[in-house]
Amino acid sequence: MISRQTSGSEILTDSETCVTGYSAILPGADGLDAVWQVLSEGRCTISDMPEDRWSAARWLSPEPGLAGHSYTRRAGIVAGAFDFDAGCFGITPREAEQMDPQQRLLIEVTARAFDHAGIDPAAVEPDRVGVFIGAASLDHSTTMLQDPQMAGPQYMLGNTGSIMANRISHQWNLQGPSYIVDTACSSGLFALDHARRAIGSGQIDMAIVGAVNLLMSPMPFVGFSQAGMLSPQGLCRAFAKGADGYVRSEGAVAFVLERLDSAQAAGRRVRSVLVATSVNSAGRTPGIALPSADRQAALIEAALTEGGYDPEALAFVEAHGTGTAVGDPREADAIGRVYGRRRALPLPIGSAKSNFGHLEPASGLVGLLKAQLALERQTIPATLHCDEPNPDIDFAGLNLDVARSARALPPPTGRGLRRSTPSASAAPMPMR
Repeated sequence: MISRQTSGSEILTDSETCVTGYSAILPGADGLDAVWQVLSEGRCTISDMPEDRWSAARWLSPEPGLAGHSYTRRAGIVAGAFDFDAGCFGITPREAEQMDPQQRLLIEVTARAFDHAGIDPAAVEPDRVGVFIGAASLDHSTTMLQDPQMAGPQYMLGNTGSIMANRISHQWNLQGPSYIVDTACSSGLFALDHARRAIGSGQIDMAIVGAVNLLMSPMPFVGFSQAGMLSPQGLCRAFAKGADGYVRSEGAVAFVLERLDSAQAAGRRVRSVLVATSVNSAGRTPGIALPSADRQAALIEAALTEGGYDPEALAFVEAHGTGTAVGDPREADAIGRVYGRRRALPLPIGSAKSNFGHLEPASGLVGLLKAQLALERQTIPATLHCDEPNPDIDFAGLNLDVARSARALPPPTGRGLRRSTPSASAAPMPMR
């Protein structure tokens, strides 16, 4: 993603899509101020999975590869993930009990995002507002398999994936397109791309873009442990020597996007402007879970071409940065090829996963949130757990620099963007 804050001296075209509000509930950080506090203080919010989620005695084993077990229970956990004021939203207690808590979390962050944007949802044109949600997990739907008699009349609507978006549309009578996007870890960014294109085409004037992930079953921990994807250290060590996998995390993020002219006409604060988004897929790689540096480079190049910005203008890259032995070198290669080598000074890169862990389908929007907050506060937060950069990445040759300590944003330079923050995640989204 590439971000730039707006400036009163800049001329923006009416066709652009802007950000007017956002919110988040993340591990150790309930709300925007708390998120920035974690980032600015350089804290890691990873902890042990609480026993009320799943039992360590039943599911945990330090022996890697032991069938039916996970070798780690480290995770990013949201305190009060099951808390919900159903009456505030006109939902009955019985229905709330049957709802996937991800739906409840999305309702809450959406309400906060509307407030942050200064928007009364009842005052918008309902058929001009869409809802685009990145989501993948349906853990909650499996919890009643042990006792099917617990399933009530609201069980199916409470646990069907599409309802994560439709619940928001229903809650606020939003009548534009409403659906979820499941493209695994890039889900939130694909949802963002869909929303931006719907606004750009004139289909809608406003969009709620959100993503969510909750860790409610031990089975994904078991499966990812069998695949050796999770970090035995319990840390996402992005671009670091000895990085050994990622840490699963949970939370929710929501953004309000609007047509720039509509937002300005309504007198709303324009917090940033999306310059371009781009999506693709890796195609055939040696393994379906393995990324392609070439396809990531092509993706970033497509965003660069559409946005027409200068790599010299980029302030930093908020990368996917999972802390895996395969993913980090390929992502760094793609970023360096397209951006780094076209600059005079090394391009700072980093990853919020070192603070909050990997929120899987919601991870891209966490990166976008970090970019937005960093631009507003003119500070690049530190990327943690990278005492030594990964020796398998040619940082000098790629002209990249892991931001291992907090630093002020560099002064504006280059063409087209005041500030920018790219991400080589699966769907880069240039923003101003």
